[in-house]
Amino acid sequence: MDIRKLGVFVTVAEERSFTRAAERLRIAQSGVSTAVRALERELGTPLFDRTTQRVELTDAGHALLPEATRILAAVEAAREVVTQVGQGLRGRLRLGILYGLTPGQVREALAAFRAEFPLVELWLTAPGSAGSLDHLERLREGSLDLAIVITHGPVPGIRRQVLTTDEVVLACTPDHALADRDGIDLAELAEEPFIEFPPGWGVRSAVDQAFASAGVQRRITVQMNDLSTILDLVRLGLGVAFVPRPIRDQNADLRFLRVRRTPPTYQIAIAAAADRPLGPVARQFLRVTRADSGERTTG
Repeated sequence: MDIRKLGVFVTVAEERSFTRAAERLRIAQSGVSTAVRALERELGTPLFDRTTQRVELTDAGHALLPEATRILAAVEAAREVVTQVGQGLRGRLRLGILYGLTPGQVREALAAFRAEFPLVELWLTAPGSAGSLDHLERLREGSLDLAIVITHGPVPGIRRQVLTTDEVVLACTPDHALADRDGIDLAELAEEPFIEFPPGWGVRSAVDQAFASAGVQRRITVQMNDLSTILDLVRLGLGVAFVPRPIRDQNADLRFLRVRRTPPTYQIAIAAAADRPLGPVARQFLRVTRADSGERTTG
């Protein structure tokens, strides 16, 4: 199977557009169409449903995409191994990061890595609307080598190096009835209107489990996938919100209350796909990160 055709297929699948794929690959759109048609003939099945308005993967295309991505990643890793023998480590690190919550040790590891391997390109990607779930899916697909994620324990198909564990705290306005307290119990929050992350997000999972363990139901009135917007909505009085504790120092105009007894906690980890070996670039970055953090690797 032609590696170039697989690369064209993956690019079209990611862009959901033959035109954008051609621009990204810097080839004529006719060349993109020809490569995809040739691959479809070779496999004996359509890979895309094409209309004048959209391009979507068929069932066969969905089945091929993760395998094609893995093959391309393996080919790139092989090239990197050969190249570094004579020229030093080259290639590209595709790392998923978190808005505002990427630990300082990871940023320091990036600087140390760049100093040690100046020929490696750093491609940093922030999550989409599904937060860490986006990163986890991209790791499984093979479009990311490593990713910084928020988790609440082991994740199927993912290897994690836990970097830090922290608490979730309650954010409210200074004039809120609870604002002067030194802490709160979950039972006191049953009637509060909550602004929450979507289900599946690491912070949301930690809070859901804490309320379930306490036997308390809460009232979710707003759901939002952006931390800065959640804090703005708290400021506007739309409700209270559970947020990661480290953001307190950047939001001194709000009050942040700890949960007594068993506060919700979450983990920030650097993650990789469990079923695929790391390439030489990702292995070296993980080595640098481990050296800086001294943390453990888990399943």
